[in-house]
Amino acid sequence: MGQRKLRPSGEMSGMGVRKNLIPPAGIARRLATQSLLVGIGYGTFLTGSAVFFTRVVGLRPHEIGLGLSAAAAAALLLAVPLSALADRVGPLLLWGRVTAVQGLLFALWPLVRGFVGFIAVMVLLELVAMVAQAGRSVYLIEALAPEDRVRTQAFSRSWLNVGWSLGAGLAALALALDTLPGYYGMVLVNSVVLLANSFFVTRLPALVRHREQRAERPRASEVFRDRPYLAVTAVCAVLACYMTVAMEVAPLWLLHNTDAPRWWLGVLTVTNTLMATTMQVALTRGTHTLTGAVRSLRLGALAATLGCPIYLLAGGTTGWPTMAAMFGATVLLTMSELLYSAGAWTVMAELPPPDRRGAYLGAFRMGTSAQSMIAPAGLIALAVTTGGWGWLAIAAMFAVGALVIGPVVARAADSRPNLRATTPAAATAA
Repeated sequence: MGQRKLRPSGEMSGMGVRKNLIPPAGIARRLATQSLLVGIGYGTFLTGSAVFFTRVVGLRPHEIGLGLSAAAAAALLLAVPLSALADRVGPLLLWGRVTAVQGLLFALWPLVRGFVGFIAVMVLLELVAMVAQAGRSVYLIEALAPEDRVRTQAFSRSWLNVGWSLGAGLAALALALDTLPGYYGMVLVNSVVLLANSFFVTRLPALVRHREQRAERPRASEVFRDRPYLAVTAVCAVLACYMTVAMEVAPLWLLHNTDAPRWWLGVLTVTNTLMATTMQVALTRGTHTLTGAVRSLRLGALAATLGCPIYLLAGGTTGWPTMAAMFGATVLLTMSELLYSAGAWTVMAELPPPDRRGAYLGAFRMGTSAQSMIAPAGLIALAVTTGGWGWLAIAAMFAVGALVIGPVVARAADSRPNLRATTPAAATAA
């Protein structure tokens, strides 16, 4: 697959803080820089998007929600066929061209007015973003050796967080100005960054792809017959509920069921960002194999399992103990996020057949899209509206995920002849 080695393994395992923040020179640093650009653009737009949609596009809050749901539904339905384009077109070419399309679509936002135009642009943006992500993911899998792949993803994710913070600062300036040109600037910054990023992607090293010649190329839809892989996708979607808990359920819990001050939400957000920026690389050690990936996914699920009862505890305390409990739970849910990411990257890279990685990544994306559609309403109702006992049910959900992730990954690996010799031994003993 034309894999590229980044650095000797001794250098890759450095324990210094700098080695966990600055990627090695070469393709790893170039991919991290690309993620930094993406973070700046999307951080600028998404931080102020709600204000832009209401003030400029002229939407009501429920219309924004409907548009987001429509975009998520479209992504859920089309994830596999669109992501499979990475297998047919080639990941680097697809990634670069679709990123340019994203930039052009964002340039349309200042012209959009009303609900119909909003729906159309939102759906298109969601679909092209999904295709671009598929191209990027397949490129990274094929361009890097397994021991470098996860670490490079971690650097990219850390730099994405840095870019996001910078973009949020730009958006805060535009919101403070509260002028139409300032709001236009928020979306046009992202448009310019995406167009620049498209050029940046085209300058990445090309892949030398060695593929078997087949009389008939397998259809993308064949992924739906791969039940072991779909089982892995389903369990990972459950484990990915940490996102909904941390970003939506916990803030509502703090506001409506605890006496913690509202400004404490800012402290918790900064805590999450700092941990994601500084700890992601360190937590990828040993996760480039399926055994290590299962261990990481399981530990992430256990961290979320422990965090949920602490949220419940915060609802029964007052003053600083409440704030401390919310802080502790945030640390655990952030650890769940970092550990899940490290494990999921390897699962997504190792289990798909080499000639259908795009289609299989699309199926994995369907799981996370379904989670994003179902989990918010379900988990908010379970935790916030029950008075608190629902936190124990959410904790039980993560605990079950921790128990079954090993066996389902082992079964998926056993169904692939090239992976039987590396079936995660630890996974079979969940």
